[in-house]
Amino acid sequence: MSSHYANLEYALSERRMDLPALRRETEDKLSASCSEADARKALDGFLSAFGDGHLEIDWPKAESGTAQDKAAETGSLCVRLGYKKFGFKPGIEFSALPGFTAIGGEGADWFPGGILRASDSVRLGVIRIAILSEHAYPEACEQTMAALKLAPTAKCDEQCENDVERETANRLTDEIVHRAEQLRASGATAILVDITRNGGGSNWAEAPPRALSSVPLMEAHAEFIRHEHWTKQLQDHLAEIEADLKSGAEPKSVLRDAAARLRSGIAQSQQPCDRSQVWINGQFSCSLLVDGALFDAGLRYAAPGSFKSWKSRTLLFDPLRYRYSESGGRLPLVVAVDWNTWSAAEYFAAVLQDNQAATIVGTVTGGAGCGYTDGGVPTTLKNSHAAVKMPDCVRLRRNGMNEVAGVTPDVLIPWSAHDSPAIKAEKLLESLKRLPISKVSQVQ
Repeated sequence: MSSHYANLEYALSERRMDLPALRRETEDKLSASCSEADARKALDGFLSAFGDGHLEIDWPKAESGTAQDKAAETGSLCVRLGYKKFGFKPGIEFSALPGFTAIGGEGADWFPGGILRASDSVRLGVIRIAILSEHAYPEACEQTMAALKLAPTAKCDEQCENDVERETANRLTDEIVHRAEQLRASGATAILVDITRNGGGSNWAEAPPRALSSVPLMEAHAEFIRHEHWTKQLQDHLAEIEADLKSGAEPKSVLRDAAARLRSGIAQSQQPCDRSQVWINGQFSCSLLVDGALFDAGLRYAAPGSFKSWKSRTLLFDPLRYRYSESGGRLPLVVAVDWNTWSAAEYFAAVLQDNQAATIVGTVTGGAGCGYTDGGVPTTLKNSHAAVKMPDCVRLRRNGMNEVAGVTPDVLIPWSAHDSPAIKAEKLLESLKRLPISKVSQVQ
């Protein structure tokens, strides 16, 4: 954790954790452990104290060789690529409200919803997004396979896998846009996206908010750690930038600036930083974090379709890997979140809120922030062989706050963990009734 946990400094400076005391307490529990279960409980408790949704231990499991494992080896291409049905968690139970009418049709199986009459003049088009991972929609993958003319038994290299993943994500984005248009045609005056109980997903989360927003979205700031894991990534990025420069891509100024930042980032990633004393005296002698503009080439915005022929286009602005459009004529957005909204779903809410493109309602989200890049930094415990996952990057909000703190809604709803689904829906409706429709696209 001293050498590559990106949020360790946040734990000390913002959460004001007493790390030496936590270390001593955990060591005492481990010494007193009488079983493997006790020791695991002590380590799980140690990590949970950080309140970081991406900090966890994967304990070894006995190999089972189940039928599901064999299907993954011999099944269709989508199965072999890891696309499988996800047990979608239900969100707000809008059907418990008398003013709600479900709207079916194309896309409703993946993104259910309908029209919610919040008042005489406000009709919200509800879209439920239960997960933001393309791998949770195997039917969409099968449709992509058909469009790409890939046989179920086809072999698929890394490029093929990336193509399937990207096109499946684009198909899902198109369906979300279609649902929004369908709801608008049914009389919606605003769109309410329900991402409560959404555990996150993948980079695909960058596309849907841009496809629904009525304003262009600037990307978040980020930071990365001084570590050889990042040195290699930055060197790979620089090679792609230099390849575009050699090919004569224009404007060269963008690529030259990106190359300069990457060279600086590579140098900074190699600077040593020993933070181990923090577990002894609770203080840092250096910062492990470096300004993320050095790895994302510094572009916080690029219009859809920019740098189309460039090898480095997604390094300059990662959302460019997906297909989406921008439009100022879209309906105002409201996004519902709760304490079980995590990771990529938090990004969805945060990027809209920071760009004043939506009103966020609900409770403070779980708090996961930036996760693992390029697989993260492998960490295996010596005795148990358990894998410890630690974030290697930090995503910063517009106000400079680490996203691991969670997203605080513009409108807080007094939900309780003891509320029934019907009560939770009623409390949301009461809050929506007090929200002027003319202001739902502005941060309150």
